[in-house]
Amino acid sequence: MTPLQKAKDLMDSGQYMPSLTILNTLNGLSSKSESYRLLFMANCWYHLEEYDWAIDIADKLLQNDEHNELASQIKYLSFCKLKDYDRAFDEIIEFLSNNDAELYKVTLEEFLTDIKEGFINDKEIISKIKELALQNNCLK
Repeated sequence: MTPLQKAKDLMDSGQYMPSLTILNTLNGLSSKSESYRLLFMANCWYHLEEYDWAIDIADKLLQNDEHNELASQIKYLSFCKLKDYDRAFDEIIEFLSNNDAELYKVTLEEFLTDIKEGFINDKEIISKIKELALQNNCLK
């Protein structure tokens, strides 16, 4: 078992600090393995409620792989936990402006429900959500 796999197994069993200890020592990885390392680190920090660290690491990953929807979601969720809803929404818009939604389809559908139920009232935000939902086949 590789150290990266060991770190993943620890992370999957909720042992985030031991996982981070391993992940922090890994270097010289292939670009694919480095992407996994950063994703695992961001996920661990998120679960440890260190949202700023999760955002920073997810951002590093997105600089190398702008199509990594999981990293974008970690940033989005971290911003939400920090109650920085403007930056959370900006993250979704930035990601979906350059990528198709897979995981974000659920989020877009939730936003559409929030609009329908009157929880989102800003016309500019409503327009952008509907545009992204249409672009990603989320309108019913």
